[in-house]
Amino acid sequence: MKKLIAVIASTLLATTAFQHAAVAADASDAQKAQMKANSEKMEEQATANKKKAEARSDAAKAQASADEDKASAQADADKKAAKGAKATTAAEASGARNDAANAQSKANKKMHDAQAKADRKKQDAAHDANVAQAKADENKVEAQNDANKKAAEAKVDAAKKQ
Repeated sequence: MKKLIAVIASTLLATTAFQHAAVAADASDAQKAQMKANSEKMEEQATANKKKAEARSDAAKAQASADEDKASAQADADKKAAKGAKATTAAEASGARNDAANAQSKANKKMHDAQAKADRKKQDAAHDANVAQAKADENKVEAQNDANKKAAEAKVDAAKKQ
């Protein structure tokens, strides 16, 4: 009788140990899934951050180019205006003022066009950055959902084994 009880107790102990090992393995799978999800989320955010930095860089370059174009256009207008100061006759002065006014008008148009182009590039860059962040957020949610699903499956498996 004692041997029978010892065999039954030993069997129960082995079964319980096996169940605990299975539950631990399921928990380990859930932990691995969560670690994988965390890694994927970090990678997605890094990609989004890189794309946002590139977009900001493009916008800064566009603004620098616009500023350069505006300065060049204004310098041309200023040169034309300086000719008026050097004029020795009324006719030369009148012609120089006309040239200066035309040059200033062209400079204003160039400056406006350059700024509009830079503003469009900035808007495009902001849009690209927003799209990159939205994609990263979507992928992060999917990765977390996968990890949550694996954890739930592990709990179900553990409950079945008990």
